[in-house]
This record gives sequence, C-alpha cells and structure tokens, in this order.
Amino acid sequence: MLKFAVLALFVAVVAAGDFKFSDCGHGEVTKLDLSDCSGSHCVIHKGKEFKMSADFVANQSSEKVEIKIIAKVNGLEIPVPGVESNGCNHMKCPVTKGQKYTFNYGISIPKLLPNIKALVTAKLIGDHGVLACLIVDGEIKN
Repeated sequence: MLKFAVLALFVAVVAAGDFKFSDCGHGEVTKLDLSDCSGSHCVIHKGKEFKMSADFVANQSSEKVEIKIIAKVNGLEIPVPGVESNGCNHMKCPVTKGQKYTFNYGISIPKLLPNIKALVTAKLIGDHGVLACLIVDGEIKN
C-alpha cells in the first residue's frame, strides 16, 4: 500500500500550475499543470482523479523516454515500483533536441491509501541522460 501511495505522490511531482518545485535538471520544464495543487506543498485527496501535464524542451534527441521516481519517506529513499516506466505512452516519441513536448499523466487515488507525506523526485530519462527532473513536497490525505 505504501508503494501505491508513493506512486500517487509521483503524479504530484511531475507537474503543478503555480506550484513551487525544485528543478533537479537544467530548467527544461517550461510549464506545469496539476489538479488541486498550488503554493509549495501538494495535497492529493483520496478517492479522486488526479491529472497532470508538464511541458518541457528536450535537451537531447532520444528514441525512448523512461520515467524514474524516488520518494523520500521518513528519511528513507524508496524507488517507486509499479510506475509506468515507458514515458512514450504519455507523450510523443521519438524526442528531438530543442523541441517542446508535453507529458500527460493521470491516476485514480484509492481511498484505502494511508495518509502519507514524502519528498518526491521524478525524472524523465532519455538515451543520453536526464531530460527533465523535479523535486516536490507532497502529501496524500482524505
């Protein structure tokens, strides 16, 4: 159950409209839209659909895009299992350096998840390294 909770927090990491996040890449993300998040802390509500969209400019050409998520919960870094790792299922591929792309993702948040807080790092990785990287403070609750 903790693994799914961390997965749900991943969706919060990848995008947010006026949401303040830390860029752990090189500023590739140009626009972030996230349902129900603003400020510097994202609260995801159980039992609701959570949607996000992130625009970024590719810093490399790549045939593939891989999604990698790590959540830091109570000081432990947890690689998030069960994440749809093929980013090309959520955006147009192949990727061409200098072009703008939109990454879209959505998930239903089960009501049975525990209330949890985590610092989450989300990366989109291409053939030659990181395409985009964000760190965000997130929380799942009722």
